Amino acid sequence: MRNLPSRAPRCVALIGLAGLVSVWLSPAAATKIYQYENSAGETVFTDQPVEGATVHEVESAPVIPMEPVAPPEVLTADDLHQPEPAEPGGQSGQTAAPVEPAPATSGTTGVDYEHFQIVAPVDGEVASRMSGSITIELAMQPALQSGDRLRVLIDGRPYVKDSAGKRHLVNGLSPGEHVVTAQIRRDGEVVRETPAVRFQLIMPAQ
Repeated sequence: MRNLPSRAPRCVALIGLAGLVSVWLSPAAATKIYQYENSAGETVFTDQPVEGATVHEVESAPVIPMEPVAPPEVLTADDLHQPEPAEPGGQSGQTAAPVEPAPATSGTTGVDYEHFQIVAPVDGEVASRMSGSITIELAMQPALQSGDRLRVLIDGRPYVKDSAGKRHLVNGLSPGEHVVTAQIRRDGEVVRETPAVRFQLIMPAQ
C-alpha cells in the first residue's frame, strides 16, 4: 500500500475503497492503518508501521459468498448531484410531494414480492469504516426475478442503480443523519420499496 497524503482526497477515497473491498472479500482479522504527518505537513495513511504514528484498527467485513450478478451502473460524482427528472405535469420551483412505497404488483415476471426490507444498517447509530463506508444488505421473498433490478437511495440520491445483488458497499458518506431506502424496479417502474431506515453515521476515532 502506498503512502497517501491527504491533499488528494478523491484518489484517497478511490484507493481506500479498493482496499476496503479486498478486506471485505478476505477472512483476515482487523487491519492496522498508520496515520502521521510527513515533512511537508501532509497527513499520510499507510499500512506500514511508522514510529510515532496514530494507529487505527479497521475491522474486516464479514465474508460474503460471491454470486454472479449483472454489474451495476457506474456513477460519477456529477451523477450524484444531478436532480431526478421532474414528473410529467410538474412545475419548476415546486416541492415534490412524498412518494408512498409502491405495492407489490404482478408484472412481466408474474411474481409478487411478499417481503422486501433493509436488514443493514438499522435505525440508530452506525459506525463507519474508513472513507465513510457502510454495507447495505437487503432481504426479499421470493428472490429477485429475472429482469428485475435493485436501486439503493441514500438521502434521496441513487448510490446503487440496476443491481441484482443483495449486499452493497457504499462510501463517501459524511458523518451525521442519513436516510436509506431500496427499490425493486421492473421496466423502469418501481414495483416495491422498502420502509426507510434512518441512521446516525459515526466516523472512526482519530
